[in-house]
Amino acid sequence: MKPKEVKTKYIENYSVAPYNFVSLPRFAVVKYKKPQELPPHNDFIGRDKSTLLSGYIEYTLEAKTPIIVSKELEGRDAKFFINADGKYAIPGSTMRGMVRTNAQILSFSNIVGEKDKDKGYINSYIEDSRFLYRDIASGTSLNKKYNNILTIDPKRRVAENIKAGYIINRGDKFYIQPAKELKKGIPYFRVDELQLRKIGGERIEGINFLYDRDLLKHENELNKILKCHSREKSYTPYQTEISFDLNEVGNVIKIGKVGECSNRGYILSGGFILGKRSHYVVPEEDSKLAEEKILEDYIRAYKNDMLVTKKARMENGKFIVNDKFDFYALPKKNEKKPVFYIKKNGLHFGFTPFLRLSYSNTVLDGVPNRYKNTYGISYTDGIFGFTNKLYEEDGDIHSFSYKSRVSFEDVVVIGEGVEDKESIIDIILAEPKPTSYNLYLEQDKNASKKTLNIYEGDFTIRGYKQYWLKDYVEDPKIKADEAKNMKTKIYPLKEGNQFRGKIYFDNLDEEELGLLIWALKLNDGCYQNIGLAKPYGFGRVEVKDIKLKIEDLDKKYSSFSFDYYKEDDGDKYIDIYKKNFSNKNLNGRNIEAQKPIKELMYIKSKVIKFQNANNYRYMDLNEFGKRKILPEILDYEKLLKGSYEENTSNKSKKHNKSHSNKNKNKFKANRNNNRNEQYYNPTMAEAFKKAKAEKKNKEK
Repeated sequence: MKPKEVKTKYIENYSVAPYNFVSLPRFAVVKYKKPQELPPHNDFIGRDKSTLLSGYIEYTLEAKTPIIVSKELEGRDAKFFINADGKYAIPGSTMRGMVRTNAQILSFSNIVGEKDKDKGYINSYIEDSRFLYRDIASGTSLNKKYNNILTIDPKRRVAENIKAGYIINRGDKFYIQPAKELKKGIPYFRVDELQLRKIGGERIEGINFLYDRDLLKHENELNKILKCHSREKSYTPYQTEISFDLNEVGNVIKIGKVGECSNRGYILSGGFILGKRSHYVVPEEDSKLAEEKILEDYIRAYKNDMLVTKKARMENGKFIVNDKFDFYALPKKNEKKPVFYIKKNGLHFGFTPFLRLSYSNTVLDGVPNRYKNTYGISYTDGIFGFTNKLYEEDGDIHSFSYKSRVSFEDVVVIGEGVEDKESIIDIILAEPKPTSYNLYLEQDKNASKKTLNIYEGDFTIRGYKQYWLKDYVEDPKIKADEAKNMKTKIYPLKEGNQFRGKIYFDNLDEEELGLLIWALKLNDGCYQNIGLAKPYGFGRVEVKDIKLKIEDLDKKYSSFSFDYYKEDDGDKYIDIYKKNFSNKNLNGRNIEAQKPIKELMYIKSKVIKFQNANNYRYMDLNEFGKRKILPEILDYEKLLKGSYEENTSNKSKKHNKSHSNKNKNKFKANRNNNRNEQYYNPTMAEAFKKAKAEKKNKEK
């Protein structure tokens, strides 16, 4: 199947994405109240004296689009997984994860573990992450919060509440030693690039300049020629030790090698942004002040943020900083680095003054209490097992572990397996972006940028992320020189390939067996998606030819035959589960009429046609920056046919016309970036207005 390039058409009122969210249920359902109620592993008679069922489910997966399931990357290549017999296969762990997620949704199983006083929510299905953010000039609710915390002075271009110091690694425990405050109220000093060259910066090894020195000749027409003298391609963020002198008002008037000037410290500058000319000087440590310990929670949040922002990656379980991003790396053992920090609702730190702050709340704070504060064992935990689950008995808290009662074989290709040479392409294996609060958090349908919920105060996460199914595969068209450390070449198998696998189960009751089968097949007309590149349409599969084999206990224990399985009807057990669940937990209301179930079945049965691809893609930066909300699954179609298409037809021409002026667009993007880093030069805005006025006069 040849990948297709999606032509982007601007959408005004809502965000679009290749994914959406299945809502959390109104409450969590408990199957077993106490560990003692769980079925035994060594007896086919349950605690309630019912007969437990053992056997296996055999099934076929047919790829409806090219599919790529890779266990480990080979360099930057993702090759299809090959089992011990040399056959293409989908690992059993992949199938287990898919079926478990479906089972959690279909059984209202809790995704949040019990609250432990020391470790937070343990045994949770999703990680209790704390995210970082930076928002200086977007005009959103988050922007207001950010500026209030940092108290940014636009004239001096410094954040008044930020302190400077040195982050130190002692045995993987991190501390901040404050820097000396040489001028009251000025913890660090900003030096303009042109001034830096004039006061001795060119003599210092380790200082990297953003522009070449010829820029000095053009100070009076600086804004017109910054780009001509940019050293963006060769520039890398840096920090280097220096000495320096100050004048009476706190301006740096001389830079020298260590020992040449009266003060000692470091000079540094972060990533390149066109128009930025700022370098920062941090004085040496003040040993008279007490150091600050950074909690592990904030170190984890910082590392997670480096993964989200593509400054680092995980390889074979190791955290690795990507090339050219060493500037942002935490110091190694017994090393120190200059750092900026602020103590307000926690200790926030970063390697530039306009640092990324930590939210007060974590992800699991966004799960409603009615759903997460539940002691007991869910359907999913009872089937798939758990470790160290907490439960209360006689006023004491105990922990308990329980072995899984299901096991998943690898799903092996039938025949040789055919590689799809047409769909060997480069993609970026994007990480989830839960920092995109307008997409990942529940929002009021009429919310504006200034009233959006963020990871503060009262907020609710959207639920289970699920990708839309497609009848095409998309080519994201990554440029050859783009994202060298992030792009991966995939080698999929062709659509039409079939795979055969088994799921073994032991001592399930009829309800649990019904849930397991339903989670595998879903409803008629549904598909699943598996493997890499799901946002681009890869990995849509149909589960078919399901055969249920159950042990005939009489035959197993009364004869010497090893053929003691009997075929049974899987749909019968699905019906038992649905009926019992509805009666026990929903006062007789149909489980399939519940919102999470309707959403799951909808997103797993609707197959997107290529002519509608524009509505199921990643947004470009201009669209994303508008922070529009993402409609819910069941509203999506209605809104796309109404507001979306109406606004697209009325405004796409206007949008496309404005985008035809590439220089103007680039200027706007650079201006916005400069604002976001507080390097925005007001004279640049005046120059733009003047150019715009001149153009209008010419047209007249």
